[in-house]
Amino acid sequence: MYLIELSNYSLVVEGFGNSLKDIYFTLAKGDACAIRAAAADDAYIFLKALATLVGPQTGTYSYMGEVIDFSDYRNLLPFKKKIGYVGQDSAMLSNKTVRENLLLMRSYFENSLSLDIDAKVLKLCRIFNIEDKLDIRPGELRPIDLRIAIAIRELTKSFDVLLLERPEDYFGYNSFGLFNEILKDTLEPGHGVVFFSNNQNFIDAFANREVLITDGMLAKAPV
Repeated sequence: MYLIELSNYSLVVEGFGNSLKDIYFTLAKGDACAIRAAAADDAYIFLKALATLVGPQTGTYSYMGEVIDFSDYRNLLPFKKKIGYVGQDSAMLSNKTVRENLLLMRSYFENSLSLDIDAKVLKLCRIFNIEDKLDIRPGELRPIDLRIAIAIRELTKSFDVLLLERPEDYFGYNSFGLFNEILKDTLEPGHGVVFFSNNQNFIDAFANREVLITDGMLAKAPV
């Protein structure tokens, strides 16, 4: 059973690249799939689709054999819990503190408002120097610190699938090497990863397969 299977999947996102056209794509446990794209916006749309941020115009998105119903956002929450997404559409709620944002998914699924950050999350906050910023709101953070906080939230989910959009740009030069080391420690054989990167060293380090997107069409390309 695949982690993700897109069948006859088509999607139009106005103002960004080409539409996705009749795509068939699968992601299995252990796959680390690098996206090659003639237009960066096409890679962005594809990752956005995999993150369930938009639903298909036609076709289906199946997660672990279950077809996702995009008609109500509440239907998506159990799947979003299992998908980590670090990219330009990642965000935090502006009316909650960083700490509350980091706990939001747990609070929802565990139905508790009395949770506190666990040791794993706190350790990453300390490593990336944002431990002293947990009780302020996202709008008060420097952009790089906000991106790091979002990445920590996604990396510490109980995810099956991790999606990354140009991590070399997202983290900046000073934090990118550290992120790579943490990513190596985080990924497990049962995970699936899809990413778009212009950093060949990152691709060489993590990818074991590639897909090519050209004019909205998907083709397999061996690494």
